[in-house]
Amino acid sequence: MKFTIHKKTLVKMLKVISGGLVKKDAHLRIAAQDGRVTLTTEDLNEASYDGDVIVEGVCFFRHKQLLPLLASYKSEQSLTVQITADGIDIGSTHISRGLWEISLFMNPSLAPQRLMLKRTEIKNPEVNDPAQMQLDL
Repeated sequence: MKFTIHKKTLVKMLKVISGGLVKKDAHLRIAAQDGRVTLTTEDLNEASYDGDVIVEGVCFFRHKQLLPLLASYKSEQSLTVQITADGIDIGSTHISRGLWEISLFMNPSLAPQRLMLKRTEIKNPEVNDPAQMQLDL
């Protein structure tokens, strides 16, 4: 997935959809297809704008770090964003896939509208035998 968009437009889109009400660890959905870049939050607020879509795709990542990163590109008019299996490249910055918890769908028609993560529960094992509750010292 790869697209180029005006930096001010991307920043404005992020501010409009988040409105300060999105959970800090919420996932942002970015879709780049048919010459448009669309941002959607978990509560389904959406903003869309024309962009130079080079490779179509949809990705999700935790977006709380995105605005500060965009602010660091003060002199840039446009930014190229590329998301691969290795991570995300914004301008000259590379962020590893695990750091921002990036999920990538190369085929936009197969991508979900919301990223549904299964929460793993850690169950406490039941201890019925008093001998199992003793610790060796």
